Amino acid sequence: MTKKYPLILSLALSVLALAGCAPVHYKHCNLTCFAKPKPVPPAPAPAPAPVLKPLVAPAPIMKTILVSKPITIRGINFATGSYRLDSSDDEVVRRVAEFASKHPEALLEIKGYCSHTGSYEYNLKLSQQRAEAVAQRLQQMGVPASSMITKGYSWNDPVASNRTVQGRYLNQRVTIDSTLQETKQVSEG
Repeated sequence: MTKKYPLILSLALSVLALAGCAPVHYKHCNLTCFAKPKPVPPAPAPAPAPVLKPLVAPAPIMKTILVSKPITIRGINFATGSYRLDSSDDEVVRRVAEFASKHPEALLEIKGYCSHTGSYEYNLKLSQQRAEAVAQRLQQMGVPASSMITKGYSWNDPVASNRTVQGRYLNQRVTIDSTLQETKQVSEG
């Protein structure tokens, strides 16, 4: 039996050689397992990597909007029981007239106030007279009456205590409010 193994081994190697190009070939084998392979064309060179441009944020889209800008002018005060303007008030009134000249579309709301002395009705009439006195002075300086509204508020909306002379003087006043409409550029989004 021991002689059969080399024979079987030899036979098995021959079958392998014939069947699948085993590493052992004989000179008389006509198999082409060891023939030089056909040259394989080289793989094409990879395409160059795309050059990435740096990301640049797009320019913001701008739009124009209309903005209201409130203006309040203070500094006109009156003696108790009076609606007469003093010459010290002329500077403030002049600044208001200049403002009205630069902004003819602006509407001036002239508000008169009083201190809390006397009746409400008396002070309502006096505060209206104070507002009208300022409006008349503005008209003398060229501001059209159509661009002004006057209103008296009696002792409503005090800015100081009515318990002191100084506080009452500060409450006996006229303020001028207006609103400018300005255009403004803002980014959209």
